[in-house]
Amino acid sequence: MVDRKHKQSAKKSKSAALSPQAGLPFWVWAAGLTVLVGLFVYFNAGRGGRALSKQSAGAGDSTPDISMDRLLIQDEEIYKQYAGSASCQECHASEFEQWKPSNHRMAERPLMAEFDVEAFDPDQGFEVASIKSTAKKEADTHIIETLGVGGTNQVHRLERVIGHTPLRQYLTDIGNGRLQAMDTSYDPHHHEWFNVYGEEGRQAGEWGHWTGRGMNWNSMCAGCHNTRLRKNYDPETDQYHTAMAEMSVGCESCHGPLKAHVQYYKSPETYEKPPKAPLGERDASQILDTCGSCHSRRTELTGDFVPGESYLDHYSLVIPDASDLYYADGQVRDEDYVYTSFLSSKMHQSGVHCLDCHNPHSNETILPGNALCMRCHSGGYPKSPVIDPAKHMFHPSDTPGGNCVDCHMPQTTYMQRHPRRDHGFTIPDPLLTKELGIPNACNRCHEDQTTDWAITKVDEWYGERMER
Repeated sequence: MVDRKHKQSAKKSKSAALSPQAGLPFWVWAAGLTVLVGLFVYFNAGRGGRALSKQSAGAGDSTPDISMDRLLIQDEEIYKQYAGSASCQECHASEFEQWKPSNHRMAERPLMAEFDVEAFDPDQGFEVASIKSTAKKEADTHIIETLGVGGTNQVHRLERVIGHTPLRQYLTDIGNGRLQAMDTSYDPHHHEWFNVYGEEGRQAGEWGHWTGRGMNWNSMCAGCHNTRLRKNYDPETDQYHTAMAEMSVGCESCHGPLKAHVQYYKSPETYEKPPKAPLGERDASQILDTCGSCHSRRTELTGDFVPGESYLDHYSLVIPDASDLYYADGQVRDEDYVYTSFLSSKMHQSGVHCLDCHNPHSNETILPGNALCMRCHSGGYPKSPVIDPAKHMFHPSDTPGGNCVDCHMPQTTYMQRHPRRDHGFTIPDPLLTKELGIPNACNRCHEDQTTDWAITKVDEWYGERMER
C-alpha cells in the first residue's frame, strides 16, 4: 500500500505560460502585435515579399550583399586562420594520441578498408519494414542499393561515413552539392546492417525519409561532425556550396583557429607578442558553451559559431518549459542531447562543468564507474552531499542499480543502437510515473514489477527524503 501523498506537478502548460493572463494585460499584447505587423509591412514594401536580396548593395541601397561569390570569398579569409589538427601533434603529442581513436576524430571520414571492409565484402543483403537493401563493393566503390527517390530501389555510391561507434551512417551525393545521410546503417559491434528508424518504413517524398531534407547532411549533420563548417546554401538555386576547415571534429573545433598560434611557436621572432591562448584563458562558462554548441538541441541563428564566443549569440536553445521534448521532471523525452538537461541540473548549479567528468581529447570519463561520482560525493567538494554507497544504493555494487548512473543518469537508446545517458541527474520517483506517466529508473530495470511496488520500495528506503 502506498502511503505517500500524491504530489502535484509544478509544470505549467505551455499555453498557460504564454497566455495574456499569465503576465501582461491583454491590451499590451494586442498593441505589441500591431506594431510588429506594421514594421513587417513597412520593411518589406516594394520587395516582392523578400526580406533580403541576393544583389550587391548599390548607392542608397542598404540591402546586404549575400551573393554566393561573397560567401565563398569569406570562406577563403576564414580558413586562412586554420592550421589543421596535424600541426598540433609535434608539441601536444599526448593529447593528439588520445584524440586519434576518439569519436570526435572519427565523427566524419572517407571510407577506409581498415574500418569498412567487413561491412561491404562479401555482399550483405537485409530487409527492414519490407524495404530490401544490399551493401556491397564494386572495384574501389562502396555502394548501397535501397529505396530511393521515386519509390524504387536504386544504386547509391557512398562518399563518406559519419559516426564510428556504436553505429555508422553513410553519405551519398544526390546532386546540387547535397549529401544525404542514409538510413541503412552499420553496427560494427554486432557486425550487422540495420535501419536507424527501425520498422517505421519511411517512404520517399517524406521529410524524414533519407532522401528528404530531414536527412540532409549539409543542414542537419555536417556542422557538428566537422571543423568550422559553413553551409553556404543558395536559396536562388536550392544548392549547397558547403565548406569546412577540416573533416571531422579536429583540434580547432574546440580550440578555435590556431594558425597564428602555430606560426608563433615556430617563428616567435616575427611576433611582437604571443597570440591569445586558444583555450587556456577561457573560463568554465566558455568551455561549456563550446561543448554545448554541438551537444544540444537548438536552432541555429548565425551558422558561424567560433569557440570562445557566447552560445546564446549563435543558438536558440530548446528548453523544457517551452517544448514537449522533456518530461515534467526534466527527463529527456525526445532526442535532446545533453546540454539543456545539464544546465537544468543541480550539478551545473553547484559549479560542475563538462571537463570535471570528461576528458575532451579521448571523450572518455576521467575515472571509471562510481569513482567518478565519489570524487565529489565523498566529502571532497563542499557543495555536494556526502554519500555512503553501501547505505545509499540498496543494490550490490557489482549489479545494475549499484552504479550511480543507473539511477541518476538513465539511458535512452536512439537510432536503434545508440544508448545515451540523461545529464539531468534526476532523482527516480515512481510516484511521478503513477501520477504523470513520467518514466522512473526503478521500473526501467525492474520491468517485471509494478509501479506501486517501486513506490513502496523507495518510500521504505528513503522515507521523508522523497517528499520534495
